[in-house]
Amino acid sequence: MLCPLFIFSQNISEEKRKKIESQKIAFITKALDLSSEEAQVFWPVYNDFSDEMKTIRKKRKEVYSKARKNRSSLTEKEIGIIIDERLKMEQETLDLKVKYNKELQEVISNKQISALYHAEEEFKKELLHRLKKEKIKIKKEKGKNWKCITF
Repeated sequence: MLCPLFIFSQNISEEKRKKIESQKIAFITKALDLSSEEAQVFWPVYNDFSDEMKTIRKKRKEVYSKARKNRSSLTEKEIGIIIDERLKMEQETLDLKVKYNKELQEVISNKQISALYHAEEEFKKELLHRLKKEKIKIKKEKGKNWKCITF
């Protein structure tokens, strides 16, 4: 399972995050063709997975930030510890995916799980595309507002 939003940018408002999350829920629900009974058991499992992934991503972000800020002043031992932490977090992510894959197999079919993985990837691509378009639009609008100052 992919990072459920991961959320792609720290500059996204809470309101926009909620909108994106609701769009993702609708996208996944449609892709999996969940019945109301399946949805009732699927979403709690998926939301638990998402919450645990957020915790790991937050920890990963802290480690990466620390490493970037201090890269030139870190000792070999400190760099080794950071590398070990990164690998440990990758293993935690893999273990979590395996755990939740097993749990999902108890509530939806393997075909639906496969569709989930595909839907997550497609939603992520679409979201990144929209964010990129929005960023370009903002840059163009800012460019229009700049006036040439001559002395």
